[in-house]
Amino acid sequence: MVTPLSNAEDGSEAPTRANWFVYVDGLNFYAAVRSLPGKKWVDFRTLAARLIPNAGTVSKVKYFTSQISEKAAEDPDAPRRQRVLIRAVRAIGVEVLEGKFKVPDNWRTVSSVGNWEDRFRPPPLPAMLSGFSAHFATHEARPWKARVELPQEKFTDVAIASHLLRDFYQGICSRAIVLSNDSDLRPAIELAVADGHHVGVFSPVNTVSRDLAKVASWAKSIRPELLEQCQMPDEVRVPGSSRTLSRPAVWK
Repeated sequence: MVTPLSNAEDGSEAPTRANWFVYVDGLNFYAAVRSLPGKKWVDFRTLAARLIPNAGTVSKVKYFTSQISEKAAEDPDAPRRQRVLIRAVRAIGVEVLEGKFKVPDNWRTVSSVGNWEDRFRPPPLPAMLSGFSAHFATHEARPWKARVELPQEKFTDVAIASHLLRDFYQGICSRAIVLSNDSDLRPAIELAVADGHHVGVFSPVNTVSRDLAKVASWAKSIRPELLEQCQMPDEVRVPGSSRTLSRPAVWK
């Protein structure tokens, strides 16, 4: 049985039977736990229940994400693992809302900090580097540019902000938690709180954005051990089907 946090632990003073919506910033969350193998397969419904005060009820969990582009993934298997995670999150009853992930080509100025071998990954071969150095040394005043693939997550932040405000103004949500440390969400949270709504923030990392902390009703980090306690089963059954979704082996 899930035991929710007390009011004192989450910093709020929730009324009896408060109706909570929880908004999960999927890619922001994944970036925080990507180096932690045992914490990616999260049961967000269970986690949401643990984050709200014991007088409240989680009415809806919304998970916002975008499919990682294969062009942007350092690990070629990462997009497949993400697709399995998204299907599993949906299978446990979480509403999944997807944006888009684009990797356009753009010209960007090469950093002027450090040696030339420190400005590329992997570092250039010695023969290439000597050519770079000789050429660039005679043109130091120029802002050198490189054509790069710039991964961009589209629509996710706007979707979180839009759903948060709409759910309050339609009267279907009385209190909210935003699970993110993305400061771009500040304007929406600030507007909601200024209009008398209660919005708490839980950061998936051990620090909290100052911008979010300034405007949220309260803000704090998720305890790391809580993520270990709120994992989905290794095999998640797809509703209405005999199929199951397996936790990726590298995430165990």
